Amino acid sequence: MRIQFQSIHIGGIAETSSVNRGTNRIIGKRHSEKLNQGLGEISGEHNIILGGKHTVQDGDTFDVKPSTRES
Repeated sequence: MRIQFQSIHIGGIAETSSVNRGTNRIIGKRHSEKLNQGLGEISGEHNIILGGKHTVQDGDTFDVKPSTRES
């Protein structure tokens, strides 16, 4: 398979991201991530919200799942 770009622009590299060319094996790098999102709605008429506090109930027993796979 061949993938070809006329040009590429990278705005930034964050966390454990990398940009590689050729055959690569990254050794000793791990990455894990957890994202909690909450959805809700406010309905009715003439609602006013001041200084709201929002909570997401997270039933997980851990905050960050450790990666078990190394590159």
